[in-house]
Amino acid sequence: MAHTSSARPLAGLRVLDFSRVVSGPFSSQLLADLGAEVVRVQALPADTAAADADPGPLTEAELFTWGIGRNKHSVCVDLKNPRGRELVERLVAVSDIVFDNFRPGVMRRLGLDRESLVRHNPSIITCSLTGFGESGPWATMPAYDPIVQAMSGAMNYTRLDADGAPVRWGIPIGDLFAGLFCGIGIVAAVLHRDRCGVGQHVDVSMLDVMLALNTYRVPQALSFGEEPDPAPFEGGQGTVPFGNFACRDGWLAICISQRAWSAACDILGRPDLATDERFSTQAARHAHRDELVEILQKVFLEHSADDLQARFMAAGVVGGKVLRVAEVFDHPQVLARGMAVEIGDRHGRTAVVAGDPLKFSDSRDWRSPSREGTDTRAVLAALLGTTDAELTELCDAGAVYAARTAEGRFTESTYTPQPRTAAEPSAHSGGDHGRALDGTVVLELNGDEPSKAFAAQLLADLGASVIRVDRPAGQHLEPYPDSTREAAFRCGLNRGKASVFADLKTEDGLGFFGRLVGEADVVLDNYRPGVLQRLGIGPEALRALNPRTISCSITGFGHSGPWSRYPAFDNAVQALGGGMSVTVDHTRPDVPVRWGNPIGGLTGSLYATLGMLAALRLRNLTGEARRLDVSLLDAQVALLSYRVPQAVTLGKPFLPEPRRGGSGSLPFGVFRCADGRWFTLCITPQFWGRFCEIADVPRWRDDPRFVTEPLRRENETALNALLEQQMLTKESWQWERLFFEHKLPGAVVVDLNTAFRHEQTRHRGMRVALPDAGHPQGVQVAGFPIKFSAAAPVPAAPAPQHGADTERLSREVGFGAKAAS
Repeated sequence: MAHTSSARPLAGLRVLDFSRVVSGPFSSQLLADLGAEVVRVQALPADTAAADADPGPLTEAELFTWGIGRNKHSVCVDLKNPRGRELVERLVAVSDIVFDNFRPGVMRRLGLDRESLVRHNPSIITCSLTGFGESGPWATMPAYDPIVQAMSGAMNYTRLDADGAPVRWGIPIGDLFAGLFCGIGIVAAVLHRDRCGVGQHVDVSMLDVMLALNTYRVPQALSFGEEPDPAPFEGGQGTVPFGNFACRDGWLAICISQRAWSAACDILGRPDLATDERFSTQAARHAHRDELVEILQKVFLEHSADDLQARFMAAGVVGGKVLRVAEVFDHPQVLARGMAVEIGDRHGRTAVVAGDPLKFSDSRDWRSPSREGTDTRAVLAALLGTTDAELTELCDAGAVYAARTAEGRFTESTYTPQPRTAAEPSAHSGGDHGRALDGTVVLELNGDEPSKAFAAQLLADLGASVIRVDRPAGQHLEPYPDSTREAAFRCGLNRGKASVFADLKTEDGLGFFGRLVGEADVVLDNYRPGVLQRLGIGPEALRALNPRTISCSITGFGHSGPWSRYPAFDNAVQALGGGMSVTVDHTRPDVPVRWGNPIGGLTGSLYATLGMLAALRLRNLTGEARRLDVSLLDAQVALLSYRVPQAVTLGKPFLPEPRRGGSGSLPFGVFRCADGRWFTLCITPQFWGRFCEIADVPRWRDDPRFVTEPLRRENETALNALLEQQMLTKESWQWERLFFEHKLPGAVVVDLNTAFRHEQTRHRGMRVALPDAGHPQGVQVAGFPIKFSAAAPVPAAPAPQHGADTERLSREVGFGAKAAS
């Protein structure tokens, strides 16, 4: 799976990375994989002697960094020291991107906000990742992943049943998806600057991102009055049977379509179910879902999960075993796709990290992350001309830290600056500069599956002209259970697109498609491997039609490896990707839960969007039109990032911890309140004392069982029992008001209607009304979660009726009216 081209999309761009913890470093890792030179600007170590010493065996804390810090360079600067800040300003002048994930106002207090930085570099691109955005009544509130999951509405319908506790996904998707959107926003801003010469600010909020991930659920709830209920045994498009079933030796996540139903019944030893009138069709199974689930729960217990998975997949039936994090990296498809990569450092230490799903980088060249301050000397010397004597003075003044050897010499560094390819600043900074992808044409092949349709919608939001190439009416294989759900998928995943009919099995349909390809920059599909080749429009055929066309294929398992021909649906990808094994209801910790939104498809869509943007820039730089092979399983594996080295190298077992934070913080998780609703709180050590005061239990603060976080972990059961009683003393909205007034991290678990009425949601423009020909009152959808300071805003453009643009576009490409035949 090694990348063979020497060029990479962001080569020649320098990133100053001020981010920390998970979300920011995960995002800057994406930029490094795309070829950017990432310089981490870190604080001075508390113990310089320890930082200078040769390290011992890899620790859990170090391996956290190895998972999201590879190939980056480390410069340690005291940002509160005037001389340190001056050095940073000089680095900004020779950089392209400044990225941070501080709370709003921190960069301004440090004198490093955008208004200050543009004085040193007028074309600089800045990006800030925050919990709630840089404006609005909640902007300065502390945010953690469970809080934005709760406020997004999705946690409300991620439950085992209607009366069960709401469940957060065990991997911090609020952080990681915000990091992905930052990567998309930054690459889009680079494309925009390449075209216009104008730098700008990119503002990404974790809450905005989580709201956007509701996609088709938003119009379902807000416009069509169908607030999602927990549906652990039904797919988003109404597919039944669907969900997680216990087997003799584990759990299997299934999604069985109509065409696979008979084969599944045979494998399960129940061929009678295929002909039973209650279950013979998709509509019948949907109507009799509860009866079927009860039968299947008994049947699955008679089988082995491993055996069923093998037999199902071989027969074209989707079934994925729920894997633990470490088990993921023994999976043959993960290994074949290069998603388990071993890296090392100069001390001979090695660890396994997650690979690059987009394959723009060559993992053979990867190296471990630089230790703190290892590159301070090399970076300052190469970029600013700092001498060793000047560096020594800066170190003595406490402005910087530069690592030294045991003999007192500055540590040697592998840092070598890349030649820069930055665009020249624009002669004017005002006016309408359009959007990043203005003039870009994208062909999206048939279907509303989120892994593809959401990616294409994001490209449309960025300014691309997206043309859906749909099957003619009557050729849809899996009909929706009702017209309302079909309209919700159409509006929630397709705003700003056009739609044409083309039967690709006919000469006229292929001819029309070929004319469209001649005008296209990108062709996007999610057909299984081999389908486009059989139709005569595989990558080589596309290249012959238009050598500048980038092709992007999104599939369950990719186009290579032993599982490449197997079918995949979201819940199986969640199971195989490790995330489902740590996602549970705290009252039923042995039952894995799939997240209510199609997290597997959504992850793949974001990686595909990032990849297509990167491929466009690479083509603009080199003329090379890449073929992107995006695997949903690869994308899920990449989300494990910082956990991989700990799980695989150290053998740390990642167990479900629904009432603990990632670092072990508690109290954490969901608790029922006096009104029957659930409240999510995330009390890390700095908030413990204040929480005890506002919760009317000041005695807990000094209770010898709870006075420190290690003691709270040791006495977790007692603390949670007490807290369950205390949270019942107030209604959920009273708790939220108290937390808001005292700047404590917590929020009510809300439904979608409430989430999109929230004052912060409205302030950020995340509720958008689209005009729609089928609904005179319009349709409510989630807005675009990336805010650009210089790009034009996303218009409220309608989603097309299927095939509505066929005649117009046939004329525009000179084909005629036979395209839909």
